[in-house]
Amino acid sequence: MRTLPNSLTIAALLSLTMSANAQQTTTESLQPDALKAMDCIVEPSEIVELGSSVPGIIDKLHFERNNFVNSGDIVAELDSRVELATLELATARAEISTSLDLRRENAAFGLRTQDRNQQLFKESTISAQDMDKVKTETYIAQLQARQEEDNQRIAQLEAERALQALNQRTVRSPIAGVVIERYKSVGEYVEAEPVYRIANLNPLHVELIVPVSQLGTITTGMKAEISIDLDSADDESHVAVVTSVDRVADAASGTFGVLLSMPNAGLRIPSGVRCNLNFMDE
Repeated sequence: MRTLPNSLTIAALLSLTMSANAQQTTTESLQPDALKAMDCIVEPSEIVELGSSVPGIIDKLHFERNNFVNSGDIVAELDSRVELATLELATARAEISTSLDLRRENAAFGLRTQDRNQQLFKESTISAQDMDKVKTETYIAQLQARQEEDNQRIAQLEAERALQALNQRTVRSPIAGVVIERYKSVGEYVEAEPVYRIANLNPLHVELIVPVSQLGTITTGMKAEISIDLDSADDESHVAVVTSVDRVADAASGTFGVLLSMPNAGLRIPSGVRCNLNFMDE
């Protein structure tokens, strides 16, 4: 049997509903303000430590600290005199075709000899044994020509391998950025340790820590106005776009992380500094 709620129960339910609605309205009204004047940090979008894939003695270093490096630039070279000599030897072997020309000419002569002897065999001028000998010699000459072609192909592959071994002695930058550290000097031995530390400063990353209460209010694609916190007053503001929002919050601090991307043409904006962030109204 269903029990009807009394007047006190109905009043309590109405009170709870009105309180919840009021709390929700208050939260919604506070959310835009909560996304204003937030502290953030400007960091490089990428930092790489460049090293050599093979051990060796550093022969040349082409960049110093604070130098700008383009993607693909050679930043360091190891001593490669042995590898260079190996490449020259392998290239010379791959380009020499005297043995191949000799085998091909011998095979062509064998075919001509076989054709002439075939006519003599039809006229019963030579024996079957002599004809079989001519055919065998011709076939062997053809195999020798093919063998020499294979040898030349192997020589070309060895030259390519020698070239790749020489290229391993060259360190190239995979990104465009600024050298922030040079760990080695010319003449030093390098094995597994880095030679350069390079930071990509265009674009920059803006890192933001947000209270977990705002989870769901920030989404990718949102724009924010960034002002750099420097002693030298720079009133110029910059625009960044949200590229990543953490899906898992940090239970200990009750926060989650947000990552924004900010263009930095001309590298005018410094990195490693604090900033202030205000999300822009759509």
